[in-house]
Amino acid sequence: MHLQCSWPISGYLSLQTKRDGRDFIGPLAPPILVTPDNCVDISAFIRSGENAFSVVQQSDMSDYMFILHAHHPTPVQLSYLASYRKRHEEWVKITRAFCTSEPTESLWKRSQSRS
Repeated sequence: MHLQCSWPISGYLSLQTKRDGRDFIGPLAPPILVTPDNCVDISAFIRSGENAFSVVQQSDMSDYMFILHAHHPTPVQLSYLASYRKRHEEWVKITRAFCTSEPTESLWKRSQSRS
């Protein structure tokens, strides 16, 4: 069963957790980043082992129901990730092309020998 996700675009809803031993608060409404299926992915805040977090609302969210659904990545999410990785690899290739090593021969000597 697949349900459509929608997120509030106003009000204040946040995820509170610990990240590397520090308190972390991440905004959920309005969401900063949604997945291609219009859900909010909190996997960046999940670590192997025990996890604890709170969802805090500071305005009326009674029109919404918030569900934590742990699952393997969906085909749409995997496709997006593959596309992101491909773009990242292309960007790395481009930036490496600009970071070539300097010639071992002085540029001044090369220009003088051509004269």
